Amino acid sequence: MSSTSRPSSKPMQTYVVAYIDPMEKAVSRVDRTGNRNPTWNDKFVFSVDEEFERRRPYSCLVLEICRVRRFRKDKKIGVVHVLLEDLLKINGKNCMAFLVRNPSGEPRGIINLGAATLNGMFHEDLPRFLSSKVAIDHRKLMGRG
Repeated sequence: MSSTSRPSSKPMQTYVVAYIDPMEKAVSRVDRTGNRNPTWNDKFVFSVDEEFERRRPYSCLVLEICRVRRFRKDKKIGVVHVLLEDLLKINGKNCMAFLVRNPSGEPRGIINLGAATLNGMFHEDLPRFLSSKVAIDHRKLMGRG
């Protein structure tokens, strides 16, 4: 996962909160060097089966980009909603770009998301996926690396 946004004079350290169910959130590491173009390269695994799809057909993966603040509560500076149906159509691995909006709904930048479906032999795919050195390398997926 990486992001680009409009320039600003304030340096930032950011992280991502990812969830499908707001009661079960995953948090990335803080990018301390990317400033306005952070790269997290963290892996999140969400289990979604056909039954889940039938019960909640318009569910989204929500990505909240948060800014670390030293003396106050961290601030949500952007959000992305990715329709699960679109992610589940992926066969293998894919890289996608999504518009990031600030809390008031205005465009804020772009987030690049690498996604993979682990179907069928989930028990074999998951350890291999989690033990790889990097998250899905978007350059390789796009045929540039």
